[in-house]
Amino acid sequence: MIASRQTLRAIVAASVIYAIYIPIALWTGSRYVAPIAPPGAVLRLSFCHKLVPDGFLYTCKAHMLRDLEDTVPTAQHSPVLVYENDRPLGPGHSPHHEIEKIGLGRYSHWKDLGILLSTSDNSDPNVNGRAYWAVLPRAMIAEETGSISYRIPQQ
Repeated sequence: MIASRQTLRAIVAASVIYAIYIPIALWTGSRYVAPIAPPGAVLRLSFCHKLVPDGFLYTCKAHMLRDLEDTVPTAQHSPVLVYENDRPLGPGHSPHHEIEKIGLGRYSHWKDLGILLSTSDNSDPNVNGRAYWAVLPRAMIAEETGSISYRIPQQ
């Protein structure tokens, strides 16, 4: 008798929890919109770190794109574009001091640092609710193999 009362209580409690959970799950699930990735080969940037406390520059690791990183300030050729949601940021290949002091969407793809960026409104990319993407344009990807086909221009 006691075991059946405990079983009945457990069933009633589970039914009440389910009755509350299902409408909430349906309501929140119908409002979720996945971020739209820009065209091309994309890498979502996350866990960006602020380098200078009072600046706008954040660094985001993009290990998959290391072969394309710039190494010489006067000869920057990285084809990587940076997007905030579905809008491109820029100008790209910006000097690092401009990204830090001015911000407003400037970015650079730099050797051993990854992608240095500032958001369009100089907010923190980790908490502003927007998605950031490193994008390799479709023209850089070989159709048949999916591999990167990019040559650094000769000067």
